Parts: sequence; structure tokens; C-alpha cells
Amino acid sequence: MKKTKIWIISTIFMVVLTGLRLEWLQYNLAADYPVAEQGVLDLRGWDSLTEHSLPLNGEWEFYPGVLPFRNGSSLSELQPPSQWIQVPATWNLKDDLYGKGKYGSGTYRLRILLDPDKGESYGVHITRIKSSSEVYINRQLLGHSGQPGMTKDNYTPLEKPYTMYFTIKDQSEIELIIQVSNFDGIRSGGIVHSVEFGLENALRKNIKIKENVLWIACVAYALHALYGFLLYVLGVRNKQLISFSMMIVCIIFATLLTDARLLYKWLPFTYIWGQKIVYIVMLSGAFFLQQLIKDKLPSWVPNRAVRVYKLLCCVAILAVCLLPLHIVKGHETLYFALMFIPCLLTPYVMYRSTVKQVSDNIFLFLAALAAVSSMIWLVIYEKARIEVPSYPFDLIIAMICIAAFWFKRFIGVSRDAQELAGILQKADKQKDEFLFTVAHELRNPLHGMINLSESVFDREQNKLGINSANDLHLLVKVGRRMSYMLNDLLDIARLKENQIHLNFEAISVHGVASSVLDMLRFMIEGKPIQLVNCIPADFPPVFADEYRLNQILFNLLHNAIKYSEAGEISVYAEIKGEWASISVADTGMGMDSETISRVFEAYVQAPLDSASFRGGVGLGLNICKQLVEMHGGTIEVRSESNIGSIFTFTLKLDTDGADGKLPALVPEAPDNTAVSHDVRASLDTSSPYTELNLTLPTDKIQLMIVDDDPVNLNVLKSIFANEHYDLFSAINGVEALALLETGVWDLIISDVTMPIMSGYELTARIRERFSIAELPVLLLTASNREKDIEAGFRSGANDYVTKPVNATELKSRVRSLTNLKKSVNEGLRMEAALLQAQIKPHFLINTFNAVSALSKIDRGKMDDLIDELTNYFRLGIDFQNSDRLVTLDRELSLIRSYLYIQQKRFQDRLQVVWEIDDNIQVEIPPLTIQPLVDNAVTHGILKRPEGGEVRIRVADIGQAVEISVSDNGMGIDEETLKHILDIKTNSRTGIGLLNTDRRLKRFCGSTLRVQSVVESGTVVSFSVAKKL
Repeated sequence: MKKTKIWIISTIFMVVLTGLRLEWLQYNLAADYPVAEQGVLDLRGWDSLTEHSLPLNGEWEFYPGVLPFRNGSSLSELQPPSQWIQVPATWNLKDDLYGKGKYGSGTYRLRILLDPDKGESYGVHITRIKSSSEVYINRQLLGHSGQPGMTKDNYTPLEKPYTMYFTIKDQSEIELIIQVSNFDGIRSGGIVHSVEFGLENALRKNIKIKENVLWIACVAYALHALYGFLLYVLGVRNKQLISFSMMIVCIIFATLLTDARLLYKWLPFTYIWGQKIVYIVMLSGAFFLQQLIKDKLPSWVPNRAVRVYKLLCCVAILAVCLLPLHIVKGHETLYFALMFIPCLLTPYVMYRSTVKQVSDNIFLFLAALAAVSSMIWLVIYEKARIEVPSYPFDLIIAMICIAAFWFKRFIGVSRDAQELAGILQKADKQKDEFLFTVAHELRNPLHGMINLSESVFDREQNKLGINSANDLHLLVKVGRRMSYMLNDLLDIARLKENQIHLNFEAISVHGVASSVLDMLRFMIEGKPIQLVNCIPADFPPVFADEYRLNQILFNLLHNAIKYSEAGEISVYAEIKGEWASISVADTGMGMDSETISRVFEAYVQAPLDSASFRGGVGLGLNICKQLVEMHGGTIEVRSESNIGSIFTFTLKLDTDGADGKLPALVPEAPDNTAVSHDVRASLDTSSPYTELNLTLPTDKIQLMIVDDDPVNLNVLKSIFANEHYDLFSAINGVEALALLETGVWDLIISDVTMPIMSGYELTARIRERFSIAELPVLLLTASNREKDIEAGFRSGANDYVTKPVNATELKSRVRSLTNLKKSVNEGLRMEAALLQAQIKPHFLINTFNAVSALSKIDRGKMDDLIDELTNYFRLGIDFQNSDRLVTLDRELSLIRSYLYIQQKRFQDRLQVVWEIDDNIQVEIPPLTIQPLVDNAVTHGILKRPEGGEVRIRVADIGQAVEISVSDNGMGIDEETLKHILDIKTNSRTGIGLLNTDRRLKRFCGSTLRVQSVVESGTVVSFSVAKKL
């Protein structure tokens, strides 16, 4: 804003403020009140007494150093008066040596002459007398503040306002005597403010008006402070709001402590703390004003100056609290200077910011001018001894200016928000289109990357190191997770465009829940979580789309697993009228109320830096909500932080009386269009697949078909009716497992969605006994999503066919699997894995480097190293020649060679201690001790820069031999130690602890014992029975 405009506005503003102030002065000072002369105030004939109270100003009789009602003397003995004194004014006592005429005691006397017919009830109001006073009306004590005394020791200071009402009858004169003592006020003493007198009603009215004006002002101030606090509490975390609100609170306290001194009526202040609190409040107000300016305009206030001023304010407040009052008052000029610094600097800073930065700051500049104007007039009142009722309007106008600033900012922000809303709506639509296009285009290359990574892993896994294998595994896992995100993006785009159509049918909720739980059961490996299906198998079917119901449950359960580290995740359902209420409950981290309110919004998830962030794009729950609403149901959530969450949705029950689900071979078509429920229509004879001329074995192949729907069973039997198969059927997983015990089977064909036991669980149970080659399993699934297909393969399925099935495709896949079963042989996988894991490329390279180095330094040591390396190779490879057990000496010889090589490489960092009992003859599986030693060296000792010690102990303990390998290395943490031998949580497949433990169990009936303390070391031991 231009300077000229600012000067014009500010000049007009100050003229208006000054005009209002002068009008207030004129109104309150224009009244022609009688004035006391030589101790007499004549009110006879003054008619306004019935309507107004008046100040008892003028000449009073004054008796210095006399308190007649305290020392036993009477006023009659002291007449004529010692002197006349002007009231209100400070006294000057000549015999005061310490207070410069302000310390001492004295008595004021005034005679008030009245018309007898004016009334009987009168009152006197004392605002402030320094520093203690007693009021006598016609020689009777009616009120006091503190206790006057002739010395400091026998007087009690207190400057509390008080009012006395009294009644006179048939009297035309009132004698008013005020005894005063002051031994604390350095700069003033005596009656320094007018004493107000009048008829009771008029006086009460006048006092009430003054107090109401103050209350209006304080309420106006308090509303602004309350707005600031509320905005901060409700989420606008701006420090300016706190500084502003605290400054307003200080203004309120200052107003109640100074003008009418109302606060003294309600709070039991002592004189000393009443004075000190005034200083503390004013210093605090200046402190918060400076902080407000710094927060609002940080570039305009030097940081060093702010820090210095803060320090001075804190020191000043501390000094006021700790120092005696007379010292504080002696330096009050410094305190007032400290208070006025920010008050005077604020208009200047606001003016500069308005000119050079933001034009809206003109309102803050005007508010600062109004506040400074109020302070200037207070100084004028004090110096000129002007007494008028409190004028709070300057500060109220300042508050209005501040409010105008915020309203202006609010209107501007609202206007900008409306403009941005239109832009954002357009951008949101473009964003959805872009995401849909990108997701669609990324699917094929992403699947190519995943397939290539899996192919490389399968082809090169015997050559890959552990880190490389883990990296490939992680690459595939990340790729699949990204594929899930892309599918969610595609679904959310289709939902927005209303491109998803539902194929309603009667669906078994128990069966869908079982299949989804089994699908996800493989995703909780490593987590102590239980997945529980609490829905009974006979729960009535719901009328829904099977594929979308599967998707809803999958998203809810996947979300529960993602945010749960332990506990139970359960699915249960109940009937509510014509609706099924289905719930997914977990004992995870739960949600706060803010998260609950937004949990079903798209793209909502935990912040990146929070403990609850689990990745994803935040679409799963939003998709669930939309799919449930498309079914005509509702979804809600109940949650509590650190306790868990319950998601509940409703679906319509199948009221047409369908028994279970309709033929599962006819789900929603892949292109999301409705299809006929005619089962035979699913046998698409116009398939692009070509019949393969594969020759079947002469003996009939045993096929088991598992499906809970009799119609589907009949359809499948009809497909294979002309094939060379013996067909058997089971209606659930339990019956299939029982049938499995009755013969030798070549292939299991199972539906995924079944009650009691899903196809995933059935496959996993089969895999507990049979490998993939021993008994192939083909799954029939209504969903072709990657999540469902992956779940099937993770459970152990060999292949899958998506429903509605194509007869030619199904028969071709069955032929492939049955031929595979006949052609594949179980090989010596364990022994091959041992050989491959034993020969570690990095170990060989490092050893050859050591040989090369010794060839130039010490050929003798080089020869020894080559001999040990040769022995290591010979013993490490010879185990492959069909012996499942080797002698202990042979194993120890291999270890000695290994440790000799490692000691040459690492020198003093590796110390070896042998404790071998004599004459021990025992056989153990090959490469049993060597992996334990390798772990101790690699993961224990060499992790420390200073190295450590490996101890190999073989002890005769009677009927058995105990073998242990211990180190003083890094140790293993407690959580890892719990699962180190757990095949479900240990993903390693090499010859480490897990493999060694399995071979010990298989060949020796023994097991590894692992003990460890972090930073202290690890002991791994086992026992082997002696030969009899």
C-alpha cells in the first residue's frame, strides 16, 4: 500500500479516536459540581443530588500526624484545623525523612451541609486511598481498607475499594472523617482519588454504570481471547493465536486491577501482592505483544533483540516476585520503560510491513495506533489529575481492527478457495483419468518384470548367493504389491465411471470367508496372528456377487493383517431381519477418532513418518464401501487405539429359498457383464483352445473332484465322462481328506469357495503329506485376481482354472498335471542343496587371494594353506557319495581345515579353543558341526572389529556325546532366538541351523539347543547317542 494512502487513513483514524475521547471528557467533566471550601461542602439547594452522585473534591481539613480515633484524642482538641489540603491530591508531610513527604499518617475532615428534605439514605464510595484508611460518618466507623497506624509496625496496608451506606434523620449536616496511613507508597500518599458521595440510589446507579462499562470492555476482550484459544485448540496450530490470546488476558487483568479495581473485591490480595501483580501483568502483556509481533512479522524484528527483550522481561518478572516492594517501586521507571518498548515499536513495525509487504496489515497498524492512543491518554490523565470514568473504547476499537484483519483474510482465503475448488475438481478428474491410463499401461510391463524375476530366481537359484536370492524374492514381492495397487486404481476408476456390474446369486458367506482366510493365511508368516472363521457352515446364503464379496472380505482382512502385529483376526456374522451383518474384527493398533472419520475416503492412509504407516495407496476400504453400497448394504467401523477395530457391513439375505449358492461355475464374467445362470452355458464349445493329442497311460487315472455344489459336480463329471479317468467326488474338504486315505490318487480338482474347509486350506492340508509332484492339485476359482491366484499357489496348488470353465482348457490342464505326476521323480534335493551351499564363491575367492598374497611372502605357509584348502574340498564334496552318516573325526578334520584357512585370513581376530575328549567314537550327519562353526565365525566373531574366540567342545556324557560350538560374538536378540528353529518363520533353505536341526532329527533323533545373550555370545549344542 502507498505511503500517502496509509497516512491519510491513519490521520482520519486518529482524528476520530481523539474526537471520541474529547467528547467523553466533555461529557464527564462538564457537570458543575459543588466544591468544598475550607473543609465545608454546601449542597443545600443543589437539586441534582437526587439524580447524580458527586465527587467530594476541594479543600478538606487536614490534621497531619494525628489519628484521633486511634490514639485517644478528639478532633475538638485539635481545632482550629492544622491546615487545609486539596482532595484528591497526594500529601506532603514535612516530618517524613524517608518517603519524601509521602510516608506518615493524617486525618481528613469534611463537613457536608444538606437540605433535610433531600432524603435519609446516603452513601460514600472509596476507590483508592494510599495505603490504608478508615471512614467515620458522624464519628461512627462505617468502613475501612487495611488498618491505619502511627508507625509502619502497627498499620496494615490495603487499597481495596469499598462503599458505605448510612441513614440520617432530621439532620442537615454530615461529618465525614477519614483516617489515613501510608508507609509503602513512595510516590504518593493520602486521598489520591476522588471520594464519591450521594443518595444511595444515585450512588449505586453511578457505580453500576462504571462497572458495567468495564464489564462490557472485558467481555469484548475475553471473546477475542476465547476465539484465539478455540482456534488453536480446534486445529489452527499457529503460535500467533496463543500470543494474542495471552496478551488479551493480560489486558483484562490490567483493566480489572487498575480502573475500578474490581478484582480486589473478589480476590483476597494482600497489599504487597496486589501491587506486584499489576507489574507482573503489565510486563507479561508487553512480553506477549512482542512475541505476537515476532510471530506475525519474523523478518521485521531482529532475533537477537527479541532474545534480549525476552530475557529482560523474565528477569524483571522474577525481580518483582522476589524483591521487597519498596525496591520494586523505586525502580518502576525501568519497568515502565520495558513495558512501553514493544507498545511504541509495534505501530512502526506494522507501518513498515503495510508499506512493503501486505496491505491487509493496515488493520493491524490501526489497532496498534488505537492501543498507543489509549496509553498516551492514560499518561495525560495521570499527570493532569483528570478523573473520569474508564474509557475502554480505544482498546475495543483495536480489537475490532484486529477482527477486521482476520475477516478480511478469511474472505480472501474463501474466495481463493472457491477458485481453487474448481481447478481442483478439474484436476481430480484428470488425475483419475491419468491414474486409470497409467495403471492400465503399467500392468503388462509390471507382470513381465515379475515373471522375468521369478524365472531368473527359478533358473539361477542354485548359483545365487543368499543376498541376491533375497533381493530377487523382495523384487517379486514388491512387484506383486504394486500389481495390487494397480488393480485398486483400476477398480476405483471403474467405480467412478459406473462400469462395474454385479452378478447377483445366492452365496455361502461361510465358504467365501473360509477361502479368503486361507488365501491370506500365507501372508501372516512371521506374525503370531490367528485367523478365525466364526461364521457357522449353515449360515443362510446372501444375495450378492461372489467375486465382489470375495473382494470386500479380502480388502477388510488384508487391512486387518496389515495393521496387526499379534493377536486374533476373526470373521463372524449374524442375522438382522432380512439382512446379514458380517464383521471383521482384529486386535491390532486400532484408530483414533480422526482416522475413523476419514477411514473410508479414497487415498487416505497414515502419514509417511508415523508408526502406523504400512504403505499402499489408501483405496481398499473406499472400494469396500462402494461395493457394499452397490449391494444395497452399509458399512461402518468401531475402533479404539491400541485395542483393535471391527468393520461391519450388511448384505441382503437370499429370501428366495435357494439352497446354498447357485452354480459356482457361472460367476461374474471377466468383462464384468451379466451372464446366464444356466450351468450348461458355461461349457463354451467355441473356445480358442485346441484339443491336444496327448496319449494317456493304459491304467486309469484316479481323479478326485471336490465341490459343495452337486450341480457343479455333475457338470465336471460330464466333462470327463469320455476320458480315461476314474472319477470320485467329495462335497467338502473334510470328506476329501477322508477319501484321500482310501487309495492312491493322481490328481485333486477342488473348488476354492466351500463351507467348513476352503480349497486353499484343503490344498495346504494335502501338502502336509504330499509334495507338488507326488499329488497335483488343480483349483477352480471364481476370481482371476492376482491375489486369489497367488494364494492358491502359495497354498500348494499346481494350477488353477477360472470359472466359468472352458471344457477344453480344463481337460488340457488335467492331462498336463497327470503326466507331470508320472514323469517327475523326487531327487536328492537336500544333498544337492548341501553341496551347493557349502561351496561359497566369496569364501573361495578370499582364500585364493590369501594364497596369492602368501606366495610373495612365505611359500611354506602358502603350501600349508593349499593343503588345508585341498582337505576342505575333499571332505566337503565326499559326503555326497551316499553315506548319510560320517565319523566325528572326519567332520572335525573338515572343521580344522576351515578354521585354519579363516585364521590365516583374519589373524588375531579369530581365536580357536578345542576341548575334545579322548576315544570318542560316534557318527553324525555330514556337515553338521561345520555350519555351526561357520555361523559362529561369520555372524558372531567377525561382526566385532576386535574379533573374538570360538570354542569347540566334544564331551563324553555317558550314553551320549555332547557337541557344542560357542563364541563370544554379537549374540542373537530374544525375538530372533524364539523363531530361529521354526520352519514357518525361518525362510532360509540352506544348510544353516534350521537344516542342521532337521537332519539331526531325521538321522539321530536329536535337536539343536541354542542359547544366546546379545553382545555376550552364543552357544549351539546337541547330543548324539553312542553306538552300542
